[in-house]
Amino acid sequence: MNTPIHDFLTDYSSRSPVRAHMPGGKSTPFDITEISGADSLFESDGIIKQSEEIASSLFGSSKTLYSCGGSTLAIQTMLALAKANAPEKTRIAASRYCHKSLVSACILLDLDIDWIESDSFLSCKVTAQSAERAITDSTLCVFIQSIDYYGGECNIAAVSQVCKSRSVPLLADNAHGAYRVFTQNHPLLLGADLTADSAHKTLPCLTGGAYLHIGKAAPKIFSLKAKEMMSLFGSSSPSYLILDSLDLCNRHIALERNKAEKTMAKIAELKTDLAKIGYYLRESDPMRITVDAVEYGYSGFELCKKFEERNVFCEYADQKYVVMLFSTAQPLEDFPKILAAAEKIPQRQPVQSKKTYIPLPQRAMPLKKALFSPTEQIPVDEAEGRICGAITAPCPPCVPVIMPGELFSFEAAAALADWGVKAVKVVKESNKSKKQYY
Repeated sequence: MNTPIHDFLTDYSSRSPVRAHMPGGKSTPFDITEISGADSLFESDGIIKQSEEIASSLFGSSKTLYSCGGSTLAIQTMLALAKANAPEKTRIAASRYCHKSLVSACILLDLDIDWIESDSFLSCKVTAQSAERAITDSTLCVFIQSIDYYGGECNIAAVSQVCKSRSVPLLADNAHGAYRVFTQNHPLLLGADLTADSAHKTLPCLTGGAYLHIGKAAPKIFSLKAKEMMSLFGSSSPSYLILDSLDLCNRHIALERNKAEKTMAKIAELKTDLAKIGYYLRESDPMRITVDAVEYGYSGFELCKKFEERNVFCEYADQKYVVMLFSTAQPLEDFPKILAAAEKIPQRQPVQSKKTYIPLPQRAMPLKKALFSPTEQIPVDEAEGRICGAITAPCPPCVPVIMPGELFSFEAAAALADWGVKAVKVVKESNKSKKQYY
């Protein structure tokens, strides 16, 4: 398997070179800058271009770009490309379940958002009908999330059909689904024009490594301007350690399909074993296990702590659920350890848990205007009725509960309090007159 970046770095470091170049740290041989032969990420015509072309062939894209800024950089680039494709349009239709990077990118690009509601908070399941209702003549693109933090999945194929019928590009945040290169339901195969994959979440890649894929039927301007748009937001000094790990990811994808499939089979087996013990599992995608903690007698935070006491550290917990997220390179010996830990946690009577219901907040001001308005910080329990002045998204899951420019509802403030948020930023001297609502 050809690994152009890794081969170059291996050869360079084997020569024990005098490193009269950046970076300042000299102890990590593969941590280099754009020296002779190393290519340049945003003007690639050498080893990086070769490696990206290999990734493109593995994923089935017309073009694949590497990101050293995670899916955040890929999402920023996708929206910039959509804007370049239709510069006269200023609005996007987007799933309300979204990463905060979507919101910040829209603010930077002066775009506003028409929200597509899903079936519940922290769910990415939007219907084709709700997506179509959000599309207008001013819609630049439709933006959806493929997998949510609980492992729920969006019907991308159905949404794609709507987008094609309305001649609007479909952008998919597949941050949690890079492993789908091993399955038949990667967003590219389901009709997405642009897709962001966080390699570092479910593939063996360093944190910050991600892909931006361009679909084969996407507007040609996407491929022509992709590097240019990515360079608007990305560092001019991308990490060669991350580029190396993306390069090696190609080898994993090409040569270790059996390992990935065995891992997914082990996750499915563990789900069955946990259910036999008495754990109630929420339906989730093949790379995670979502435990309904309250049905086992704990809050999600309590059950997560119980697992940590037995040396199992989970991806996410909230009042109701605990989420375990795995990689296609997960050591197989981890699965019996998780089962052994789960067996040692005593089952108790189910506990009461309140449902997190957050109605779509009323919009009082455009995103950008609210974010750049003077703000003040107030206790979260005093926020009801005030205009949000910041992207308010506890991490994880980094999904905004309320957006800049929206009015705090009682439910939004209460949800933030449940996540441990004590204070929020609101627009100073907010005008509560409904005549002023945006």
